Amino acid sequence: MTVINKLYRLMSFKIFRNWWVFAIVIVLVIGILFRFANLDRKFYWIDETYTSLRVSGYTEAEIIKQISYQKIISPSDLQKYQQINSEKTLSDTLNSLAIEDPQHPPLYYILARYWAQWFGTSVTAMRSLAALISLLVFPAIYWLAWELFESSAVAWMAIAIFAISPYHILFAQEARQYSLWTLTTILSSAALLRSMRPEENQNPIWLVSHWTLYAVTAAIGLYTHLLFVCVAAAHAIYVAVIANWRDVKTFVAYYVAALVALIAWMPSLLNTVENFNQIRSTTAWAEQTSLLRLVSRWAGAVSIAFFDIGIDGSASAAQLALLIPAGIMILGLVGYAIYFLCRQTPKRVWLLVLLLIATTAIFLALPDLLKGGRRSGNPRYLVPCYVGIQLAVAYLLSAKISNNLDNFKQQKLWNIVISVLFLAGIVSGGVSSQADTWWNKGSGWLGAELAVARIVNQASNPLIISDTNIAYIMPLSYRLEPKVKLLIEPRCYTACYKNRELASKKPEPPKIPGGFGELFLYRPSSVLRSAIGQQNYQINPAVGNVELNLWKITKK
Repeated sequence: MTVINKLYRLMSFKIFRNWWVFAIVIVLVIGILFRFANLDRKFYWIDETYTSLRVSGYTEAEIIKQISYQKIISPSDLQKYQQINSEKTLSDTLNSLAIEDPQHPPLYYILARYWAQWFGTSVTAMRSLAALISLLVFPAIYWLAWELFESSAVAWMAIAIFAISPYHILFAQEARQYSLWTLTTILSSAALLRSMRPEENQNPIWLVSHWTLYAVTAAIGLYTHLLFVCVAAAHAIYVAVIANWRDVKTFVAYYVAALVALIAWMPSLLNTVENFNQIRSTTAWAEQTSLLRLVSRWAGAVSIAFFDIGIDGSASAAQLALLIPAGIMILGLVGYAIYFLCRQTPKRVWLLVLLLIATTAIFLALPDLLKGGRRSGNPRYLVPCYVGIQLAVAYLLSAKISNNLDNFKQQKLWNIVISVLFLAGIVSGGVSSQADTWWNKGSGWLGAELAVARIVNQASNPLIISDTNIAYIMPLSYRLEPKVKLLIEPRCYTACYKNRELASKKPEPPKIPGGFGELFLYRPSSVLRSAIGQQNYQINPAVGNVELNLWKITKK
């Protein structure tokens, strides 16, 4: 009977293992497809148009100098400043970042510049770089999970979770540096763990090569996003606790490697410090908010790691009825995963995972709690937190399905949990892939912009007059048809408003030209509205919804 039981267990284990290998492969394939599906569908929003602007080598100040009320332009004329041309070089890209966006390290923009030279500057081409980088996360997370847990089962589970995660799919489709930040966070953490292995310290050649790899990956991370300093802080604390001054060789090797990375980062850091007063204010994220609302944002930020169907602050009661129970279950799973990790693994494992979560979260949450704001609820700033959370969940799920082969009820329960988690990711990816906009692109604002584009495109021989920020005009230009014409005197969005020449410029109000079928006023200032009214024109909402900030101009 014992032999029969052993054979039964062996057969069950093989069937179970083959089934989950098949499921993980399917999930990985679906995750890859979602990263490249409908890349050009979602609105090319403000941040992405600024990626294209920096890559092209133009500055916002240049656009404003060259565009004025004196010239009627088409959307394609405006997109000239989003495209590569022979007039601008890589040095212009770096200069554009340095003087107008010094808070952004240059690495991603350098890569995007060369990518655009090879593949063009269409929306699909610009976003495909981030999607391609996101694929490198799969082998990287396998390496990190192996270094932490020394288990291929956990590593494969981590790949599956990262592959189907709505968060990672979403930012893999955005022409920004977030997928590269994810990759460098994972690679630098894995390189650190590899360098600290006791067996590696016995071979001087391997010791130097691994710490060199850590220094390189850390420097790349610092050149990718300023908040990588939180990852570096997590690594510093981890080494201090684990080495504990007793492992002098590891302690010294780490700080030499960290110093090398810091020295390599100095040019970018100095530029940021020197141009600190040029950094665009993020006042929207510093606005006061209640503690309850802030906590709800934190809960929502955790939930979207596994389930995200685009529900934002304007969610209906029916949507909330779905979101709240799902969010509670995900929070429960994440909380239990972290608890289980701390109880079942040695300090060298759980400490790194907790530090990846805590350093960034605390760095962002403290100002919000002390001074007010909601920076810590913005998922795009929480990349290291997601890496830590999803590693903890991967360990939990892998351990539960591997250690409960004799307990049919327990195994069935955790099989259901994994299946539901994978299904939630697949549903999220499917819904997102068909959407024109999403919460990460400012869904409320972009919904209005899509409506503005539809209204203007349906008009006969339309002209848009505006003096709004160039940041609103550039994204809109991607949705306007060629027949639409623009008469604009745009204002600055980034630090170019501190340009003395622009600050002293007082544009003349436009004279309404003839020859157009329908005239629209888009996001006008009070000065522009007054100037239009003085020319004997009547200004009325283009549609009943004045929140669109689109107005129709008719002769009195």
